[in-house]
Amino acid sequence: MDKVELGWNEFWAETFRVKHRRSIQGIQHYDRMVVDFCIEALGLKKGHEILDIACGAGDQSIELAKRKLKVTAFDISDRLIEVGQEHAKADGVDVNFFTGDMRNMKFDKQFDAAVMLSHSFGFFNHDVNMQVLKASHDALKEGRKLLLDLMNPYNLPRFQQTWTELEGGFLLSEPHVLDAPAGVLTGRPAIYIDVEADRIVLMNQDALENNNIRMYTALEIKAMLEEVGFSRIELYGENQLPRRQYCSTSERMVVIASR
Repeated sequence: MDKVELGWNEFWAETFRVKHRRSIQGIQHYDRMVVDFCIEALGLKKGHEILDIACGAGDQSIELAKRKLKVTAFDISDRLIEVGQEHAKADGVDVNFFTGDMRNMKFDKQFDAAVMLSHSFGFFNHDVNMQVLKASHDALKEGRKLLLDLMNPYNLPRFQQTWTELEGGFLLSEPHVLDAPAGVLTGRPAIYIDVEADRIVLMNQDALENNNIRMYTALEIKAMLEEVGFSRIELYGENQLPRRQYCSTSERMVVIASR
């Protein structure tokens, strides 16, 4: 087999966010559960406008649209946006999908809520992460809320090396490693055995950098949100109902902040 290195947008985004995601048992139920939580926690009603930041292939964006919300959703990968548009059309819902970078958000008091789900926050250095929070704050109407769905830095999953059979091949995922002094969860290289194309696909540097996530404690994220203008910051330990108090052993760290 030939070996080839490919980037995030040209190959790995769809492999992880679409093909691998489909292989997860119960993922559709999980998406509905998360959306139920978002609607209740953010006080959303039919017709409200919500911004889904770094939406991936838009699975939760589409579920939000099915609840009669007006959804604007973007991701840096144009391939994932194409997939989201295809799925929305197949499901008969309208989502305003577009390709975009969270570092370049320029909305002004447009939305009734904004979300960053499935740990879509923390991809950059601290200053840029602050910039993302400030732009999220600016996108909201007065009194409305931002929801961050994050991994709990005190209770990270036990990452393991896994082989997964996907459509057209096999994915080898290496475990993440926490660089504790830097506070960064470092993604490890993945390998895809592309049976259909008779090749081995490796991650290039661009794809590898998309795996790194800056982890923040509750105190840190609260201080950051307050610095950019948020108030009334709430913390929960799950992204499902009923709401559960956040603690060191919680599965998630769900942060809700009001403009």
